[in-house]
Amino acid sequence: MSILLVGMNHRSAPIEVREQLAFSREGVATALMLFHNRFPQSEAAILSTCNRVEMIVATETGSPTADDIVSFLAQARDIPVNNFRHYLYQFTDEQAVRHLFRVASGLDSMVVGEYQIIHQLKTAYAQAGEQGSTGRLLNRLFHHAFSVAKRIHSETDIATRKVSIPSVAVDVAQNIFTDLADKRVLVVGAGDMAQLLCQHLRSADVRQFTITSRTLANARALADACDGACVPYERMDEELARADLVITAVSCPKAIITADRVRLAQKLRHNQPLFMIDLAVPRNIDAGVEKLNGVYVYDVDALGRIVADNQQYRINQMPLCEKILDHEIDGFEQWLGESRVRPLIEQIYSDAHRLRDAEVARTLAACPDLTDAQRQAVEQLADRLIGKFMHPCATTLRQCQLSRPTAMLVEALHEVTERAISTGK
Repeated sequence: MSILLVGMNHRSAPIEVREQLAFSREGVATALMLFHNRFPQSEAAILSTCNRVEMIVATETGSPTADDIVSFLAQARDIPVNNFRHYLYQFTDEQAVRHLFRVASGLDSMVVGEYQIIHQLKTAYAQAGEQGSTGRLLNRLFHHAFSVAKRIHSETDIATRKVSIPSVAVDVAQNIFTDLADKRVLVVGAGDMAQLLCQHLRSADVRQFTITSRTLANARALADACDGACVPYERMDEELARADLVITAVSCPKAIITADRVRLAQKLRHNQPLFMIDLAVPRNIDAGVEKLNGVYVYDVDALGRIVADNQQYRINQMPLCEKILDHEIDGFEQWLGESRVRPLIEQIYSDAHRLRDAEVARTLAACPDLTDAQRQAVEQLADRLIGKFMHPCATTLRQCQLSRPTAMLVEALHEVTERAISTGK
């Protein structure tokens, strides 16, 4: 019984290679079906995301091998093995378990501690289940991985501090205003970064959005997504006077919000706190703005420094996470070891009971004058002897967890039992 994991991720392979090996949802289903047809005694699952492609296989027969899996991946994606082989990593048994647990917990992610990967892993497991390519071993492995991820995220701070520019910007805004629910937001620009930041602000209960952009149609589209309003670009000054938060993300060679514009807006706002996030490079907000009374300006570099600090804080949690992993891996390995010896323990108990039945029958046949009570006493004696003899044997097997000498001993015991029953000796 072994576990194999073959794959690549953002550290081992560039995106040009990962995208060649990546599977669509339909592609995963087809590949698992073909794999199951080729190796019907094996269990398998495929995890394919933008940052990694991994195949996890459990087998009790020694087939397939890691090379078989690599060849299968090449055939499934119709690309030569040499295109990607040297970008792959391969893990077996305990190393494979550790890697999967680290992936599930976000410890192997590009953004350490991110939680999206657990949902992707659950999807991969569900797809494998739909194709009938999971069994007792992978079921246990995946559910244990989900439990490990939950424990690490609840017992450590690996995911407590935000590590993206938009999410950090919202955290900073919440620190300044405490409650964002009643704050008015002006978004200047409607590109990808502005859209992402608006999503985070919505999650923080901001509900009053005004969008302006040099292209009114783009402003209207973002306003619709935020349930907000859009205004022409020429009305930016009057919206500055109403806003509590200003987000700028406009591609422009020079600053579009000057100190004079903000000074006038602050005069109309009676110098109430104004929080400004500049997501553009070159900057949209003039450097002199942050010197004005009651104005807080954060550009990409300022937010980036916070992101870097938060990322380092998460990295500092890794030793505690690895300690939890060690404990959980020990638990899984113990279950795996017991699973490996369980069939042999059942076999020797079966052999012992067959031998007991045969010997009791011979004894009773040789003593026909025994009373019912005496016959029952003979049977009970045989049962007690079997119990006293088998319990330490089973305990020793569980402790050895199927080392080769132990397996050979069980096989020898089985042969002795067969010979004893057949010969009557």
